[in-house]
Amino acid sequence: MRVSFIDAAVAGVTVITASIVAGLAVYGMASSRSFLRQMLSIEVLFNAILLIILILAGVSATYTTAFAILLISVVSGEVIVLVSIIVAFYRVARELSSTAVEEEGV
Repeated sequence: MRVSFIDAAVAGVTVITASIVAGLAVYGMASSRSFLRQMLSIEVLFNAILLIILILAGVSATYTTAFAILLISVVSGEVIVLVSIIVAFYRVARELSSTAVEEEGV
């Protein structure tokens, strides 16, 4: 299979963009005390990593489409788990700050 220059350029730009988004997510996770912001930063990091994996796994159009559908379903399930964790944390701690975990050991 021959890869054109445009395909390689689009893949390179996508990997660079996903790397920047991953860096912003790590910064958001490390600099925030809000549990909700930390969890959303982890979600953004996870999506950036999946975007890089999707670009690197682009062997054929059919394979990439099937892989993208699989990734979308995994991310949807992960969002449901994330919301469940946030609701459970709020019920126990009565706030969405990570300082409650540090102080009370929830």
